[in-house]
Amino acid sequence: MRSFGNCPLCNCNDLKKVYNRKWVRSSFVKCKHCSLIFQNPQEDQGKTSERYGQEYFDYEKKNETNFFHLIELTLNDFNIFSLIPEKSDILEIGCATGLFLKFMKEKGYNPVGVEICGDSAEYGIKNHGVNILNCRLEEAVFDRQFDFIHFSHLIEHLNDPFSFLKIVYGLLKPGGYAVVTTPNSSGIFADIFYEDWRCIVDDHLFLFNKSNLKRCVNDAGFDICDIRTWGGIPAGKYIKLLKRFSDRFVKLTGTGDVVSFLITRKTV
Repeated sequence: MRSFGNCPLCNCNDLKKVYNRKWVRSSFVKCKHCSLIFQNPQEDQGKTSERYGQEYFDYEKKNETNFFHLIELTLNDFNIFSLIPEKSDILEIGCATGLFLKFMKEKGYNPVGVEICGDSAEYGIKNHGVNILNCRLEEAVFDRQFDFIHFSHLIEHLNDPFSFLKIVYGLLKPGGYAVVTTPNSSGIFADIFYEDWRCIVDDHLFLFNKSNLKRCVNDAGFDICDIRTWGGIPAGKYIKLLKRFSDRFVKLTGTGDVVSFLITRKTV
């Protein structure tokens, strides 16, 4: 286990314990300066890697179509296909079963994925005919940089999302784009549900809001092109009409459960 005396983002030592009723085992704290929420103490990387076995694969396989649909909506919001050239080199980090890679391959791009779960990587290679490296990003070896990099619902699971973003920066071509998607800890439903918010789970090690995520990507060297939030009331929890209203409301007000950044590496 690793303990933080200071906030790993802003180095402030004023940390407040949050989610005390249900999550005493996970020990979430919130930095009073930058509002970053993170587990403290925190499991080590070896323990984190153990989470991505058979149960994770079954979950990803069952939900791959729904997850892909959300990715597609996000990319359309950012108008990605007008930004990246034809036959671009594409990298998806945490590509799960590889359905997004298949989609990009069929559109004429040159995609590769990185996935820590061996079963997911094997499934994507065999069933979707895509190129997936079964390893963590820092273990992957590439012979090129990429025009577009995508990672969705990944950085909140990492022991060191800050170093990860710097690796991503080095893999992105100057003038290239990346999209990062993660839970939004300052969304309206995070405030309403608090400890019962759907994103407060044991395997979320860091929870960001728009402000501190902006600091993270800027510190890594990126420029921000656009920010979107989405995700209202969870599906199946309330009537469909109310869900449609909440989804539209949070998108218009920027208060959704999920935040996505379109970022770029400027040309020199």
